[in-house]
Amino acid sequence: MSVTRRHLLGASLSLASALVLPSLARAETTLERIKRTGKVSVGIANERPYGFVDTNGKLVGAVPDLIQAALEPHGVKEMQAEIVEFSAMIPGLNANRFDIIGAGMYITPPRCQAIIFTNPVTRAGYGFVALKGNPKGVHSVADVVKNPDVIVGTQNGSAQVGELEQAGVPKDRVVLYANATEALAGLKANRSDVIYFPGLELGDLLKTANDPAVERVEPFHQMVGPDGKPQYGYSAMGLRKADTDLKQVLDAEIAKMLASGKLLEIIAKYGYGKDELPTAEDTAERLCKAA
Repeated sequence: MSVTRRHLLGASLSLASALVLPSLARAETTLERIKRTGKVSVGIANERPYGFVDTNGKLVGAVPDLIQAALEPHGVKEMQAEIVEFSAMIPGLNANRFDIIGAGMYITPPRCQAIIFTNPVTRAGYGFVALKGNPKGVHSVADVVKNPDVIVGTQNGSAQVGELEQAGVPKDRVVLYANATEALAGLKANRSDVIYFPGLELGDLLKTANDPAVERVEPFHQMVGPDGKPQYGYSAMGLRKADTDLKQVLDAEIAKMLASGKLLEIIAKYGYGKDELPTAEDTAERLCKAA
């Protein structure tokens, strides 16, 4: 073979390799790995009813149960729990500590800047817990704003923090806790006058505590939006920005479960009812753009 022909052949092979190697070197997506291994890791804050490890060491809760149901048709047989403080959920996800946030995180525009969400799986209102008799007589966030003597406690990193700030509650009258159990202890220690959490979480908290010294504030008036309608929190599964194929799969399965009634069947085990179901119009895209 002549030198010229060898050079041409070598150049052709080099070009072919350059075209093939990038496709061979393409990184495996999270969805592809989940399908290949049959395993998915889920970040939780170990809080009822969202996602927690039960007494048998099993990962359960409204959101993990939905993740399991959504991914079973795609070969997932095992879920692994990664317990993380709620305020560290998004950094943990983006640091690849786990695959999906399954902690009942609400969709908010600021969070949408850092991660992507599936379409919502639940809708929930909020509530107060106070000492017996509600000594400060507050029944809404607006009441807290009006009364400079009221200190409100809530969870660090939660959507409630932004809501209190938006409503006009000064930061020096907000005490941040790691979780609802710690907040209840803070309430009893007079570090705060009321604690502000999603209603379902408060119901489970009081049921577990079984403490006559504290009570759910009734009635409680939900905050209202610019349209005059009550504002709700919409929880979803959180994913890394790159995992659009995983979002597509989960959104499709969520839509199927919502339409068939299976979604309600799953979350009803954790105290949710029809009023806590999102509608087909409650999409992640709309909620990420909400004011």
